[in-house]
Amino acid sequence: MSVVNYKGYTRENGLTSVGKGWAPLVNRVFDKMETIKGSIKIFQVKEKWGGLRIYTDYSNKELDKVINDVEKESLTICEVCGEPGKIRGKSWYYTACDNHIRTGDK
Repeated sequence: MSVVNYKGYTRENGLTSVGKGWAPLVNRVFDKMETIKGSIKIFQVKEKWGGLRIYTDYSNKELDKVINDVEKESLTICEVCGEPGKIRGKSWYYTACDNHIRTGDK
């Protein structure tokens, strides 16, 4: 079990930084962090260019793979509800299902 350095984002901070549809993705990263021996600091959890981004001060093959996988997967999941989605938007990109298209993007 790791000693997660919560001077950065906690799991709760990470979950409230993006939409509920991406909660399983954020949880997957925090779950993986808890299996790694050592101290890990998450600097930021956010949406950027329509996808989930998670920045840490730690790198290893296992954690990097989980983060890369969830970032790619987020581009296919509605950030609002977790249903299948795709990149939307004209000047500000986001990932949404057909039910959560923002006004003006139709």
